[in-house]
Amino acid sequence: MPDIASNGARNGTSQHADKPEPPVLHVVDSRTGKYFPIPIVRNAINASEFKKLKSPEDPAHPEDQNEQGIRVFDPGYSNTAVSESQITYIDGLKGTIQYRGYNIENIVGKKKFIDTAHLLIWGEWPTPEEAKSLQEKLSSVPVLDESVFKVIQAFPLTAPSPNSSIIGMMIAALSAVQSSQMDRIPAHAAKNLYLGNPKAVDDEIIRLMGSLSMITAAVYCHHTGREFTPPRPELSYIENFLLMMGHVESTTGLPNPQYVDRIERLWVLIADHEMTCSTAAFLQTASSLPDVFSCMISALSALYGPLHGGAIEVAYKNFEEIGSVENVAAKIERVKAGKERLYGYGHRIYRVTDPRFIFIRQILDELKEEIARNPLLKVAFEVDRVASEDEYFVSRKLRPNADLFAALVYSAMGFPTEFILPLSLLSRTQGFMAHWKEAMSSTARIWRPGQIYTGHLNREMA
Repeated sequence: MPDIASNGARNGTSQHADKPEPPVLHVVDSRTGKYFPIPIVRNAINASEFKKLKSPEDPAHPEDQNEQGIRVFDPGYSNTAVSESQITYIDGLKGTIQYRGYNIENIVGKKKFIDTAHLLIWGEWPTPEEAKSLQEKLSSVPVLDESVFKVIQAFPLTAPSPNSSIIGMMIAALSAVQSSQMDRIPAHAAKNLYLGNPKAVDDEIIRLMGSLSMITAAVYCHHTGREFTPPRPELSYIENFLLMMGHVESTTGLPNPQYVDRIERLWVLIADHEMTCSTAAFLQTASSLPDVFSCMISALSALYGPLHGGAIEVAYKNFEEIGSVENVAAKIERVKAGKERLYGYGHRIYRVTDPRFIFIRQILDELKEEIARNPLLKVAFEVDRVASEDEYFVSRKLRPNADLFAALVYSAMGFPTEFILPLSLLSRTQGFMAHWKEAMSSTARIWRPGQIYTGHLNREMA
């Protein structure tokens, strides 16, 4: 192995002062004594480089496949980057989020949903004309076919689990819209339709965003026994969404402007969050080159898990079980004793306060009257107050998840708890679409992770 210090890798100097040597990870395989320099690019190494580290097969463990090169074992992708992206940057240590290089604290309250969607998906802020054009395209997506409404209405309102029924309605409706135009499904067309085809991708982005808004509203109407109201071309995306749901003021027949403004800010804050579980599920599916509706169904299924978006529903059930603010202290003590878990607290990425949290708290402060009328929200805020002052949570940096407080905003505005997840999906759709467009403009490569086999080999049949 070469002397590391002599080539400047250890002391930070180079033999050629005008041309520093690129950083390298020096690896020696103790099994073979061979040396391998592995380039470090953007503080990352290419995992495929480790396949060069081969050794003779171990007769005792042929399943380890030594002769095929070393594998990188990373359960849960805790330290694995699966793609390069120009969309969202998160610094969990500093507590910052940037969309396309713009810090969200400079975006919230200054830009609308339609602006942020354009930035994320197409890479730049829209001109007034581009923003208007995007809004008109979204508003012109055809109203759902009657067959889609029938699919939704086929779900009984008396289902044993209303939450599960809502997600089932969403998935079924997405499938119904997808199947209404089979020529847009690559497998049916027997050819690639979207990879390297930005026009087709853009058309499907508009179709998905417009359709999903209507699907979500139609599911809400069925769940709450309301009439679906068709969208109006002169209204914004969020205004139309609330209109379709029947979430309007009795005096004007239009959405409450203050609620529209709060949802605008909220949806800007949670538009994208880099490689979340649901985003990864979306892109895993997208890597096989299906249509975008198939990808969205995968994302929704992942989002519903209790370790992802479904954690918010679990947290709400915890609040319901607590019952009143007087019972909060006892709940916290059970959590500290390891007897119960407090959902909605802690985050895999952030070691400081989630940068979205302060803005969501501002929105909640504007909803004090609504919160005062909701016993469940009183419990939630008391849990946060106690946890934020308790050394157990403070020392472990267990801070409230921004998604939990975003859910409280929806509750304060009158949305039922079981409908928070569909709202979360709709708000994140602009981010999913940005990732899909980026993926469809890159080189095709199906995501096919490996595994380490730990089971039996060559067993004899009885």
